[in-house]
Amino acid sequence: MVKFLLLALAFGLARAHVEIDGNWVTVAIAADNVKKIEEEGPLRIYLRELTCNESCDRLEFTFYIKANGQCTKTKVTGNRQEDGKYNAQFEGDNTFGPVYITPEFTIFANQNVDRTGQTTNMIYVYGKGQSLTPEQYEKIEEFAKVQNIPRENIQDVLATDDNTMRIMHHILLGMKSVLHINHHFFLNEFSPHL
Repeated sequence: MVKFLLLALAFGLARAHVEIDGNWVTVAIAADNVKKIEEEGPLRIYLRELTCNESCDRLEFTFYIKANGQCTKTKVTGNRQEDGKYNAQFEGDNTFGPVYITPEFTIFANQNVDRTGQTTNMIYVYGKGQSLTPEQYEKIEEFAKVQNIPRENIQDVLATDDNTMRIMHHILLGMKSVLHINHHFFLNEFSPHL
């Protein structure tokens, strides 16, 4: 029985590694202390990448913080604790972990205790660049209620992420170039008389 449980745990960690690892953007944030996540708030992060080592005992976040109108790239590494949650230092002590993982969206619950001892309970919703559907937003509202976070404290971060717009713009330009190249290849390869 113990071997089965260890195998199940290993499989779960491997799956989490595959699904978490990669490029992500912050879609939404919720907190019981909304001042921490307002625009230019210390815990309003604009995620770019999650990197999980093979055993997922270390989880690295690459993100931007906006303060005084300037964006600063930051990397924070969380170490998995015995209870399965991660711990990292950023604007205080953070205890966090994924609570929902799909290829399109990942939701993390986080508890931050700042340098003054103030505790903030938070939810981070990360995605691949698309907005939440009304059904997904409703699920976030339900989870926020369980975390004692008022629904009016859920903030759409994707709409305020200038870097996301630039990234999406570059992706679209890249796709346009590929389509243009493929169009010329098709015309030259299959229609030499045109």
